[in-house]
Amino acid sequence: MSPAKMTKRERVIAALNHQETDRTPVYDILLNDGVIELLTGRFPPIGEEGLKLRLQATAAILDMTRMASVPPVAPGRHTDEDGFVYYQEDRWIAGGILQRPFTDEAGAREWLIRDLNRLKQPFDERAWAERFRKEQERIRSYLGDDTVVIQEYGTGLDRIRYLLGLEFFSYLSVDDPGLISEYLHYATEREIRKIHAVEDASISPCALPYGDIAYKNGLLHSPEWLRREFFPLIRRLTDALHEHGVKCLFHSDGDITPVIPDLIEAGVDGLNPIEVVAGMDLAHVKRLYGDRLFLVGGIDISQLMARSSPEEVRAVCLEAIRVASPGYFIGSTTELDNGSKPENIIAMIEAAWGEPVPLRGDHDQP
Repeated sequence: MSPAKMTKRERVIAALNHQETDRTPVYDILLNDGVIELLTGRFPPIGEEGLKLRLQATAAILDMTRMASVPPVAPGRHTDEDGFVYYQEDRWIAGGILQRPFTDEAGAREWLIRDLNRLKQPFDERAWAERFRKEQERIRSYLGDDTVVIQEYGTGLDRIRYLLGLEFFSYLSVDDPGLISEYLHYATEREIRKIHAVEDASISPCALPYGDIAYKNGLLHSPEWLRREFFPLIRRLTDALHEHGVKCLFHSDGDITPVIPDLIEAGVDGLNPIEVVAGMDLAHVKRLYGDRLFLVGGIDISQLMARSSPEEVRAVCLEAIRVASPGYFIGSTTELDNGSKPENIIAMIEAAWGEPVPLRGDHDQP
């Protein structure tokens, strides 16, 4: 017999602890204009009003989310203070880097040293925490109190690999490994200070340590490098979060199957997004590690949600729920963006709920 009706928070906490829930909890990042319009009755405009509608729609269908402060912005280009030129091709998701302020390894190293020196500057936790709390109050004014919002904490790996570019990052990893290690150390130290400044299990029972360490054909870095440079830093993040009673949901795209035991050793409590088109198998991961890890995701965003019918989506979702529950949050791999068919997103939610989703502004939820 299923448990009695739960609040979102009760449902989330039960799933984090591998317990039965009244229905399957839904975790995702809602960035789909069509679904937002279906749920609120309005197409989200650029800016703050668009963020408000996005979070109202999020509250209508999701139990847990992240990136809650991201508004829709106009596509275009911008240049930061260091000279990186970025482009924004989607209203919700940045497109990438058009130009870097360096063209060779020496220039890349010089920029990295400057950025490292900025990391070494004094960090005012109190001021940062105050800004964080004000931002959370603003988010909650749109989202309401019951949807669980999780915060993200990285080691600096994603940042410098993205800004340097994989080629220069790889060169520096070989030619100046101490510089890379030092940068990751200071970046992680700053994240740990943020954790101790704001994390509170009574506010959010879960957080997201992250690092994209894989792609569709395997790991981006050798297991030896990850064990030497990356997993010890993830351990430091999970230790800090566990001090506050917060569960740790590790996020990496790609097929991370070979290093799941390393992540467990590093203190990870859950995995996201279980990228099935990269070769991960939800049932296999559940069978091997389901007693130690809660699982989040597993519903393919690139093909299934973009190209299939609602009936096909519903069938895949129901099978995922069957093989991965309890201790499973249904969700996409990785966000419900504008590449997904709105009707397929609704089908995923209805598979979790077991009943139709109220549309056009009716936010009553099961």
